[in-house]
Amino acid sequence: MALAIAFSALVSVGACSKAESVGIKSAVAAGQQGGVSNVSNTELQTLLDEKVPLVDIRLPEEWQETGIVAGSQPITLFQKDGSVAADFLTKIQQVAPMDKPVALICRTGNRTRAGSEMLVQVGYKQVYNVTHGITGWVKEGKAVVAVN
Repeated sequence: MALAIAFSALVSVGACSKAESVGIKSAVAAGQQGGVSNVSNTELQTLLDEKVPLVDIRLPEEWQETGIVAGSQPITLFQKDGSVAADFLTKIQQVAPMDKPVALICRTGNRTRAGSEMLVQVGYKQVYNVTHGITGWVKEGKAVVAVN
């Protein structure tokens, strides 16, 4: 419960933070220290191959519109009104423990930048922000699947 309260309190702080962009080798090094690493779609594919969980934080109607990256977990972070979904932290902890790396994807990378910072502030050791989101993924011709 304390983590959920802390997470909600960090929305305004995390949304103003900016993560540094690093390559995959630097991201691995950063993972040893903790923090947020921006990754490209190519780097995301490498992370997926390494079985790093990918969480799609968009709204359900967005998942329906574009589909999702195969294997990703659809868990809404921000509601339509901009508030943090009350169950987000509980749900993401079921998919990605705090001591393991996790990648976040949204439409264009803005929500995941804020979400990544928030996760680090509540104790996640390594969070990867997909910088161009699902829009960049689809634009590069990469496959998506329908949400069940």
